[in-house]
Amino acid sequence: MVDYEFIKLFMDKLDLSNLSENERNSFLAIMIKYLDHGRKDAINGRTLLYVESQLDKLLNLLECIGCTKEECVKVLSNLPSLLNTVDDLYNKYLLLGIVEDVDNSIRKDKLINKTKDYMVGISKIYARYRLIMESGYNVFSWNILMHATDSEFCKVFMRGKYFKPYQSFSDKDSVMRWLDQVDFGEFDIEQWKGLEVNKELVAKYEGKKTGISK
Repeated sequence: MVDYEFIKLFMDKLDLSNLSENERNSFLAIMIKYLDHGRKDAINGRTLLYVESQLDKLLNLLECIGCTKEECVKVLSNLPSLLNTVDDLYNKYLLLGIVEDVDNSIRKDKLINKTKDYMVGISKIYARYRLIMESGYNVFSWNILMHATDSEFCKVFMRGKYFKPYQSFSDKDSVMRWLDQVDFGEFDIEQWKGLEVNKELVAKYEGKKTGISK
């Protein structure tokens, strides 16, 4: 079983006393189940110190994004494994700046309400981005980058009855081979930090890490 200290950690860090009893118990049950399972993983049992460090890091990022404590609880409830992938989440969030609208709210809304969409690997997102760019399709949306199945994504670039310039592949396998050959080593997070929609988040999050946030 997870020690009482873990429960106290979540209570204190997430202000769980402000939730209803049912909401609080539901969240704690999810996290306890996740942490108990984690003791069998290769993360050395997820010690209290490790969990606290990762929770602080995740809450720092979510708060810089603009999430309330209640929204942080919802995000963690939806996808507890984010505790172990904060850096990956940050990089995905910056890359996905290309789907934003004028309100810069799409990524945040999806993070809160469709959290499991963020399970898509960043290398897959990047490969899709590269094909969209290099084919001349140049349409970026949450659906095509994150939500579309492989078949749905590939179909966009396959030759059909009405040929379009970006449809240069004969079948799904050809598209998948192209995607598999994209070198993720060419992904440079600094490029995405410079997007206008990301500048405020980068300044807040990285400023906090260095102690110079405004």
